[in-house]
Amino acid sequence: MRILVTGTNGFIAREIIARLASADHEIIACIHNKELNNIPYSKSFRKNFTQATTPADWLPHLKNIDVIINCVGVFHTVKEKTIWTIHYSAPKALFDAALKQGVKKIIQISALGVDKVNVPYAASKLALDNYIESLDIESVIIRPGLVYGKGSYGGSSLFRGLAGFPFMIPMPGAGKTLQQPIHMDDLTAIVEKALTIPGKEIITAVGEEQISIKNLLTKLRAWLGFKKGWSFAVPNLFIHLASKIGNCIPNSPLSETGTKMMSVDNVASVTESTHLKRITGLKPRGLTEGLNGMVSSVQDRWHARLYFLRPMLRLSIAFIWLFSGLLSFLPLSLPYSHTILTEASVPSAFQCFIILLFGSIDILLGLATLFNYRLMLIGFLQCLMIAFYTLVISILLPTYWLYPFAPIAKNIPILVAILTMMALESDR
Repeated sequence: MRILVTGTNGFIAREIIARLASADHEIIACIHNKELNNIPYSKSFRKNFTQATTPADWLPHLKNIDVIINCVGVFHTVKEKTIWTIHYSAPKALFDAALKQGVKKIIQISALGVDKVNVPYAASKLALDNYIESLDIESVIIRPGLVYGKGSYGGSSLFRGLAGFPFMIPMPGAGKTLQQPIHMDDLTAIVEKALTIPGKEIITAVGEEQISIKNLLTKLRAWLGFKKGWSFAVPNLFIHLASKIGNCIPNSPLSETGTKMMSVDNVASVTESTHLKRITGLKPRGLTEGLNGMVSSVQDRWHARLYFLRPMLRLSIAFIWLFSGLLSFLPLSLPYSHTILTEASVPSAFQCFIILLFGSIDILLGLATLFNYRLMLIGFLQCLMIAFYTLVISILLPTYWLYPFAPIAKNIPILVAILTMMALESDR
């Protein structure tokens, strides 16, 4: 078959592509904003899902396409409108174009629990599921539970981060709510089966094992190879507050989407589990069996331990630039700024301009870091500024290297921290 796969920068889509390509299907990859390397597709095209909201945007790409597999998903973003555009408006336009172009089938990767939780992620996914069901075209809507495998992203990364917390395992609430995880290999097998399932179906894709979040995190921690940790129940009030703050921070590890979806049992009914086995002939393994068939690597352990540290690193770097810039303008600090510039032989006529210029630059760099704007470029500019400040001070005020508490020498670890932030910038 000739299959168009969307969301091909994502965790699930890449695994689906690899499986279907190995079965000799021809894959057309719809890429959001980056090139894919070492992924077996025959052709690709770029499409920004925040802009492709009319059938005309999609029609040129659907010639001779047999099946569309929509894997696009955004777990959290600051703007609710963006989630609805990506999850509903753009795919809706794609499917309308598919009807006009004679595409034979739609396979939608939705999510388990979209009908249980009132968050934009779930509501927009459910709205698209309902729209697909109204179309005169064969379709299979697949609603997977928590997906785990050799890598992780989104909710699975959050669980790894909680499991890898130093010395303890923070439990949302009391950790009693249930999950029903599915191994990535089992999910891709279900997607492959869906290619030949006739009519219109909704499949709940889950493993055999229903497990509490507490036991899930304990098993994940053991799989990662960390020592046993003290289980710490995080009060719901703190979770609510942290998720509200996370909603306002781009790429936050904790948001209202994650916390609300963890607050309810996210499992399949007996009817749904029976339907899965009947319609696909598959019996997905449970979490315990799935983890026993995987070996954790040093990269898995790094990722788990860095999951919460990564955003803290970015926020701390944003803080130092903002603090440095704002400090330059405080009346209490201005005399010291003028004293330093006088020591550096800067004419008094230019001192106010220099303070204003470099204080403003620091504030802009801090704001860009805070809001995660083009982090690679901003990090590079920060490195240049630190190198410039250090070089100028070394030439004009070399004795500052010998000042107590090493104010200039601290530029070295800050520079390394910025380089680390840049190295951790990409999720994909």
